[in-house]
Amino acid sequence: MTLFVVAIGGALGACTRFAVIQWFARTARPFYIATFVVNSVGSFLMGMALHLLESSVAFAFLALGFLGAFTTFSTFAFDAVRLMRTSRLQALVYVLLTMVISFGCIVLGFKIR
Repeated sequence: MTLFVVAIGGALGACTRFAVIQWFARTARPFYIATFVVNSVGSFLMGMALHLLESSVAFAFLALGFLGAFTTFSTFAFDAVRLMRTSRLQALVYVLLTMVISFGCIVLGFKIR
């Protein structure tokens, strides 16, 4: 049962991430901004889920499934490599900001009661 719940959450999270990335692409923002926003928001929600969800099924659906697929390290890494081709400094700033902001967001989300 838990595997099915994680799979459904993961499918919904991946589709939501795709929709957000497509929306950002239509607004002519740089390609890496969408991934940065998705990872920051997802980290904040993951922090909240860590202490708000009592049910293991709800945690499996939201945290492991939906947010696990919504946030994405591989796309972040891919975007950093693409950005490195044009500006190593921008790529470094992107990587550092993503790490610091995502970590800060998960801590902030966890502390909100």
